[in-house]
Amino acid sequence: MRWVVALGLLVCSAGCQQQADDPVEAPARTGASGANAPGTRPAGPPKPISKAVLDAGGVTFDSVAGKTREFAFGASRDEVEQAAARVFGPPDGRSSNAECGAGPMEFARFGVLTLNFQQDKLVGWLAREGPQVVTSDGIRPGTFMRDLKVARSARMIEGSTLEGEFDYLAADGQTIGGFVNGSGRDARIESLYAGVNCFFR
Repeated sequence: MRWVVALGLLVCSAGCQQQADDPVEAPARTGASGANAPGTRPAGPPKPISKAVLDAGGVTFDSVAGKTREFAFGASRDEVEQAAARVFGPPDGRSSNAECGAGPMEFARFGVLTLNFQQDKLVGWLAREGPQVVTSDGIRPGTFMRDLKVARSARMIEGSTLEGEFDYLAADGQTIGGFVNGSGRDARIESLYAGVNCFFR
């Protein structure tokens, strides 16, 4: 009987030693996550990939996390800026110009997108190159002008006092303007605009 007990202890000792030496995967934690462990940065909610979809009549703010808000020209400045801030964060700057051809205007810049206001109403936009802005028919600042001419009816504006100014007929039949940088096949769309802008011609 003693021999049997001793043999059992011997087998257990060998087996337990082998298990202790084997790598063991740590069980998944519940409650506190590893991201909140000391010395690590807490993981916040994933930041949505957001954008502004632009057209000749206004702007739509969109995000993969959620909600789409459409604003036609004439929409309230407060509502437009609040929606823009949810997508882009607080405005990078605000400015005004009392000498615009269309009358005094105010501007709010959200990264590459500038929103134009008159009497606290959205009246226009100007977009420069960046991944978060695109027109409703898929045109982005930064692309080659030659590609736009293939996709849409685009033309340089003859007699414009602004260098590189062009416009094109969007998919909805409305006109969007813009400016190119460079010439020939290397010309790229530097910016796009619609509505009322403050250009000195």
